[in-house]
Amino acid sequence: MDESALHEKPAEFLAALRDHAGVCDAQSILPADDHYVCHCTCGRWDVSAATREEGLALARAHTAEPGG
Repeated sequence: MDESALHEKPAEFLAALRDHAGVCDAQSILPADDHYVCHCTCGRWDVSAATREEGLALARAHTAEPGG
């Protein structure tokens, strides 16, 4: 079976993210009241968006940036 983050336990997955700090491995777009809170594992990107679609577009733009 191929190695995949989907087969890891949550604690192992979070440890792997911590060990790769500064890398854009994952972005989250989470609802919060009347907006969405957006975050990247690189630690350099935290924004708010009015809609989920806007958050996804911002995440794509962030990861397309040099160093993103």
